[in-house]
Amino acid sequence: MLTNALRVVRGEISAQEAAIETLKDTVKGGTVGGVTVFVTTTVAAACPPIAIALTAAAPVLAVVGTAGMVYEFFKILDDHKKTVKIYYESLTQQELERLQSIENELIYEHQKNLEFLAQAEAINQEITNRPIAPGIEGAMQRLRESVAIAKSLGLTSADSKLLPDSQLLCLPPHS
Repeated sequence: MLTNALRVVRGEISAQEAAIETLKDTVKGGTVGGVTVFVTTTVAAACPPIAIALTAAAPVLAVVGTAGMVYEFFKILDDHKKTVKIYYESLTQQELERLQSIENELIYEHQKNLEFLAQAEAINQEITNRPIAPGIEGAMQRLRESVAIAKSLGLTSADSKLLPDSQLLCLPPHS
């Protein structure tokens, strides 16, 4: 019963399966015990000197049987302890692998962010360091280029007030 109860605690079997296994073990034990008692009684009845010897040995047999039961009890508990330890060690290893996977994903995302920032810095430098032509025509040309760059990056007038869908940007340059 103890073995099956501990298997239920560990989640190896259901309570119903434990009850069935305990019933099977009880039937086996009862059968072995019944056969043993029948044979012992039959032999003792058939041969009185054996009955006297069994009566004299009964206390020793009781002590040996009790010691065997105590030993089996602690063996069951030790087996349970070892099984639980192995389970938790494997669980810990699974958790370590899961955490390593999460860390690898975070490192990957960080690298992507660093690459994006480097690319954004390069684009920013390219935009900022463009030559500035003199006069209104130069300013308009620079504005058209800036709008074109912003649109190529996916920005729209909804993203910035500086990107109007205005006809002002489409005026032809003065000659």
